[in-house]
Amino acid sequence: MKDFNFSIFSGYLSITDSNQSFHYVFVQSQLNNKDNSVPLVLWLNGGPGCSSMIGFLQEIGPFVFLNDDDESLSYNEQSWNRVAHLLFLESPSGVGFSHNPLNITFNDSQTADHNLKVLQEFYSNYPEYQKNPLWLAGESYAGAYIPLLAQKIKKFNDLEVAVINLQGMMIGNGITNLTHLPISQLVYQKQHQLLPPNFDISACEKNVTSEDCKDVNSNAWRITKRINPYDIYGYCYYEEKEVEDEQEWLSEMKQFMLIHDDNIIQVTNHELGVPCVQIDNIQNYLNDIQIKTYLHVDESIQWFMCSRYHNKQFKYVSDPPLVMKVLQEVINYDLYTILLYNGDADSVVPWLDTLQTLQTLNLSITEEWRPYYVKNNQLGGYTQGYSNKLRFVTVRGAGHMVPQNERIGAFYLLNQTLFGQAF
Repeated sequence: MKDFNFSIFSGYLSITDSNQSFHYVFVQSQLNNKDNSVPLVLWLNGGPGCSSMIGFLQEIGPFVFLNDDDESLSYNEQSWNRVAHLLFLESPSGVGFSHNPLNITFNDSQTADHNLKVLQEFYSNYPEYQKNPLWLAGESYAGAYIPLLAQKIKKFNDLEVAVINLQGMMIGNGITNLTHLPISQLVYQKQHQLLPPNFDISACEKNVTSEDCKDVNSNAWRITKRINPYDIYGYCYYEEKEVEDEQEWLSEMKQFMLIHDDNIIQVTNHELGVPCVQIDNIQNYLNDIQIKTYLHVDESIQWFMCSRYHNKQFKYVSDPPLVMKVLQEVINYDLYTILLYNGDADSVVPWLDTLQTLQTLNLSITEEWRPYYVKNNQLGGYTQGYSNKLRFVTVRGAGHMVPQNERIGAFYLLNQTLFGQAF
């Protein structure tokens, strides 16, 4: 049995002015835990409404379910705690084991405010990590969470009451420009031969919110319904009720693929489950009474991967123009190292959508598109450098959850980014 030189802490961090309690898991680094130069990575999964315990138990934590059908945890040789402390936060409240007693309807700005308060509470409980370099990391809707939290931290630091040592951020398959995303999804599907060559997407290119575009998307989903949208070369688990009521299923897919009628997306209660994704092992593990005791969480809470599908109290309103505005502002600070990375087998947030976002932001290219190589000189993907300390990277063969599909490649991205090493 391997001896481990790190500890794992779990419990609640509270916001006293609203009675919300946020479940967190803190994993010490395998490096010297008394060294203030060891990075601290705050990890957020997306949704909105999906639990960061997925990141902990399936992606970057030290003990994970390596395969979808594993019944027990295995040591993760590519755990990110090899080089950093890891703080997993179930946010907003109402997600996972976190409490939302006031039945709050969340939005992007409010969630960032809460995440900042929770981070301050973490430092109050663990003051020895206050000076460590902080990195914000996550995937999917964390593409909104992270820039807004970075902005809040910058404004907090400007008050000079205390300083949070934010150094940068890493966003995987991040949702940033929801206005363009539906078009990117269709283009990606056509480029990868998931749709017929003559499949017409011009209605969406003209007006993404039109009724004709909605029909295009519905037809595309009918054609691709047995393809895992998060990993087009991966396995698709599905429910028979998808077939029983196709209209209900299409309505659910509209939410999953984040198609919207205007600039605001409202996420409410859903029952279908995440398309093609099977996480029974994690769900059974986290709902075991003994595990809940170990984690110091409320035993009465039933854990689900994404609260928006099971918790009628969880409601979220997204504001895409705000996210783009803040992302531009954070980049313009020119203070933080920013890595935007995409698994190239993801059709939910395709790599070309992130590239479109970068083009919208009018950044200067400082390093032309080129390949990079990982273990045994294998092609890891492609990268392009931009002004203001920003880099874009694709990860070959990875889906929406890069650290799950390509553990070696994801750890390479982390290591090179945290320590300023060349790709």
